[in-house]
Amino acid sequence: MPRASRLPSGLLPFQQGGLDSLCGLYSIINAERIVNRSPDKETQQLFDDLVHFLSKRRLLSQLLIGGINHKQMLLILDKVVGKQRISSVEVSWRGVPNPDLTTFWKSMQNFLDGTPNRAIILGLQGYHDHWTVIEYITDRSIFLYDSSRIKRLPRARCTTVYATWTRKHLLLPAQTYFLSNESEDDEE
Repeated sequence: MPRASRLPSGLLPFQQGGLDSLCGLYSIINAERIVNRSPDKETQQLFDDLVHFLSKRRLLSQLLIGGINHKQMLLILDKVVGKQRISSVEVSWRGVPNPDLTTFWKSMQNFLDGTPNRAIILGLQGYHDHWTVIEYITDRSIFLYDSSRIKRLPRARCTTVYATWTRKHLLLPAQTYFLSNESEDDEE
């Protein structure tokens, strides 16, 4: 008997991740994968380490349901990912009033600028309440390496101030992490 792709009610099945709020964990994993070109086995180990860390701190159920906030993201990047996996994590806009879109966009472009082993974890609100990873950025779009299969954010639809009907992607500069595997000595 052929299997129906939908229930008779027309409801589609949920995809893996459709009911959890693990985009923050996946953004960390995906950024680390870009920075280190990690094979599947190392990526699985990082996921296991993250789950154990959150479980020990009794944060796992809270994060599965409600997601990761900025403070928790910093803690995880520091305690779990740390210097052994990513040598540099910058939070350039923390404590700074929101920059205009052009200033923020240029800072992301300048950081990525085609240099390998760099990634940006970006916090979003508005249309998406989500953590994602920027793979590369042009003058017109941000291209993502995303756990929810979001591919691109057109600049014309982005803002750093407040979401509107036309600018529905609110980029959160204070919740943006610039990750690389370069020590400060390498940059001089």
